[in-house]
Amino acid sequence: MKTVSGKKYIKPLRFGSLTTEHNIVLAPLAGISDYPFRRMCREYGANLTFTEMVSVDGLVYQNVSTMRLLKTYPQEQPVGFQLFGNDAEMFKRVLPLLEPLRPALIDLNFGCPVRKVVARGAGAALLQDLKKIEQIVRVVKGNTNLPVTAKIRLGWDKNSIVVEDTARIIAAAGADAITVHARTRNQGYSGKADWEYIARVKEILKIPVIGNGDVVDGPSALEMFRTTGADGIMVARGALGRPWIFHQILSYLESGTEGEDPPLRIRLGIMMRHFELAAKERGTDGALSGMRKHLVWYTRGLPDSASLRNRIFRAQDMTVVRNIFREYAGTSRENEKEVFIY
Repeated sequence: MKTVSGKKYIKPLRFGSLTTEHNIVLAPLAGISDYPFRRMCREYGANLTFTEMVSVDGLVYQNVSTMRLLKTYPQEQPVGFQLFGNDAEMFKRVLPLLEPLRPALIDLNFGCPVRKVVARGAGAALLQDLKKIEQIVRVVKGNTNLPVTAKIRLGWDKNSIVVEDTARIIAAAGADAITVHARTRNQGYSGKADWEYIARVKEILKIPVIGNGDVVDGPSALEMFRTTGADGIMVARGALGRPWIFHQILSYLESGTEGEDPPLRIRLGIMMRHFELAAKERGTDGALSGMRKHLVWYTRGLPDSASLRNRIFRAQDMTVVRNIFREYAGTSRENEKEVFIY
């Protein structure tokens, strides 16, 4: 088996008052990064996670569903709060509401490509208004003692690449770190991420630069470090249905050996663990509904996975879910511990 030397790339991330144990972190994922998902990823090695992207407008007006997105627990710290909006004054108004919730940092989203966010002049839309980005960063940094970071894309499209200018502006405005998703807004999540731009940003900034885009395993993580010089890596879609990816990446960087995905019985235990965390957080109905997309990701490539998913989608309570997993593994109740290992 081929061995590599990537241990030197595993380092703490230091920005502001925050120092992490290592530099492989979980991205904020809209509609996905709730507590159960963050907890699963943390248990498998992600030592910095983020809430879902949260609207500053919703927070200012005390929208209940928006406030719920910021619920965190001591055992999952550090957790950053990712905010989006297009009015610096709204960011300023929301900061006093966040301090009592003890976020590890404030992350500003200037890269979300989703149409409803862009239509509000937020997310990636701000890549067309760099003065407003500067204003938001200065206002947030000037009104909190928390570390402030920002997440950006390369630009609106291939004809308007502004990532280097944007990065300079954000750093000059006082941000403590920056994450570069190496795609344009028009690319969305398709096409290949252009890591060359992460390297360019790293060359011009003194603050930590975190690379994001197309890291799906240990070899791709090592390649990003080698080709970009990034201070850290943010894993996004690679963690969907694979919370253990963080352990795999760290193991690969440390030893050059890429661990395989967990065997079936352990994977079933991980799924059940995620279901149980979701049920405790949102109740059985909420868990069964919210876990549908996760189940699709978890079961990708498993034998007869469509049948397994259909059975669970029809389940009415967690006992039924547990029995379905047990039957799928071909294991009796007496040997249940052999199945639910995580």
